[in-house]
Amino acid sequence: MKKTLLALAVTSVYFPSFSSIAADDKTQADDVMVVTANRFEQPVTSVLAPFNVVTRQDIDKVQAKTLTEVIGLLPGVQVTQNGGRGQLASIMVRGTNSDQVLVLVDGIRMARAAKGAVDFNQIPLTQVERIEFTRGARAALYGSEAIGGVINIITLADVDTPSKTKLNVGIGSHNYQEASASGAYKVGDNGLLQLAAGYEDDEGYNVKPQLGINDGDKHGFGSRNAMIAYHQRFSDTLKGFVSTRWYKNQYQYDSSYVDSWDYENNKPKPPVNVHQYMQSEPELFDYSAGLDLDLGRYQSKIIADYQHQTNFDYNKAATTLPAVASQDEKFTQRNLQWNNHFTVNENLQLVGGVDWRKESWKDKLSTDAFSRNNTGVYGIGLVNVNDFSLESSMRLDDNQQYGSQFTYNVAGGWYITDEVQLRTSYGTAFKAPNLYQLYSPSYGTDTLNPEKSKNAEIAVVANYSLIDLAVTGYRMEIDNLIGFNNTSWKYYNEPGKSKIKGIEVEADFDTGFLSHQLNFDFKDPRNSKGERLDRREKFSFKWVGTASFGDLDSALTYQYHGKRPDQYGLTGELPAYDTWDLALTYWLQPKLALKGRVANLLDEQYETAGGYEMPGRTYYTSINYQF
Repeated sequence: MKKTLLALAVTSVYFPSFSSIAADDKTQADDVMVVTANRFEQPVTSVLAPFNVVTRQDIDKVQAKTLTEVIGLLPGVQVTQNGGRGQLASIMVRGTNSDQVLVLVDGIRMARAAKGAVDFNQIPLTQVERIEFTRGARAALYGSEAIGGVINIITLADVDTPSKTKLNVGIGSHNYQEASASGAYKVGDNGLLQLAAGYEDDEGYNVKPQLGINDGDKHGFGSRNAMIAYHQRFSDTLKGFVSTRWYKNQYQYDSSYVDSWDYENNKPKPPVNVHQYMQSEPELFDYSAGLDLDLGRYQSKIIADYQHQTNFDYNKAATTLPAVASQDEKFTQRNLQWNNHFTVNENLQLVGGVDWRKESWKDKLSTDAFSRNNTGVYGIGLVNVNDFSLESSMRLDDNQQYGSQFTYNVAGGWYITDEVQLRTSYGTAFKAPNLYQLYSPSYGTDTLNPEKSKNAEIAVVANYSLIDLAVTGYRMEIDNLIGFNNTSWKYYNEPGKSKIKGIEVEADFDTGFLSHQLNFDFKDPRNSKGERLDRREKFSFKWVGTASFGDLDSALTYQYHGKRPDQYGLTGELPAYDTWDLALTYWLQPKLALKGRVANLLDEQYETAGGYEMPGRTYYTSINYQF
């Protein structure tokens, strides 16, 4: 059975050579090509940073329904979620905040980041072709937010992709329904039309029960999404694309509370139950176009992108019609990127470019509207001599609001033996305060300073015939960590240094018919006072086992997550938990599959965010046809 790449950071960098220059006996002929690590296409085995690739086949094998389910299996990742499907979900990498992880879609950051961390539950999995994930400081390549790592969600196919169609329909627990179609179709000899559309509905359950207040509420999720892209090869050296993506989601959440304070007279009053059954309706439009020039030793790529996202929230329990918005906001982002890659000789490559971005946030419930520009200039040098590799990158960001920020990163690799490589790196990064943290009328502080970090790591990576293994140790220091004061209800910069240190262990091996991918994560994330950062676990273990028996494919997943402090939980600490998931695919015909999945197989009761119950045992089944 072919090994899946899911949870396989071990393949990140076994080999220092650049196969785009000269292949040697250390470069695999079937190397997966990636673009996120150094902003040009290179074999995953030549990357010096911890790196993961998740393909569409990997996603289908474990039958994930959401991006959080996929990314949550990767090393160094912790997911917190306010309940079930569609609820607010955050990704924390190596113990950093969720807004200290840069999220890209086809190399472009999402407009929603102008208000903070991206909510992964809102991104339709139907449109995803591949996910690339790198851990550690990457601000010297991408700018703000890339402190913990970079997640690049790739939706675009290559112009040379063969024609294909995929249809899927399914049902599940909580009256779950899904239907999706995607395809790539050749247009003449040099064109490719890419289409995708999806529908999803989940009735949900009460994610935050409050006796006598929200009895009978169900917090569900619905999504409608579509994508169209056209790719054209104009000549042997020039190709381009245009694309548009759209989704409109809706989900319900709870904001009910007990009102026991008379604010007008500043004194207690008899408690009154206030039922707030909220609905949120985010909608995104994204338009992109790009050109890609390949002259052999020199490649150049330019991309222009425009995003428009709206968020509308209201109380469904209110009797007043039409609905009165509790939140009505608009985000826009214009982005222009120019990237260049030059092969000087077989030992040296140079990369450089310019990023320009204008982001805006408007609160429609007031007259507040804010925007800012950012221009970043970056350069990378990559050297490969025999068993030694060196990467050096630097970047200067000039921002209209917070001025200039300079970041750099240096990484090296040395093959001690043919199978074992020693890697080390040191880099700086920063995270600019977002527009909401700065200018929110209720919570903003316009004097916030950017967060700054220093990141060092060392790793040993081994690639043997029986096992692939990687052990990585890292240490991170963050100055000016942005927090929220629950007394003043304002954002602030925390004085002193927050420190995170940890060890990641990853392995991939086979035992007979069963393939294993597993990772351990030990970390100690603490603020400047020596207190553990909220909701951060110290230990996690993840395992994915896959096997095939004739026409039956199977994937069994196990996760263990240690206890975490949680200031919003009833006891101030969330207990440890573990879950099992089982996915089975039976091939009725070579192109027709019947699928079934049981999530949370043993019906574990647990929370990843205090007060919000995660789903119990959940069943899904679907039929998939590909041609």
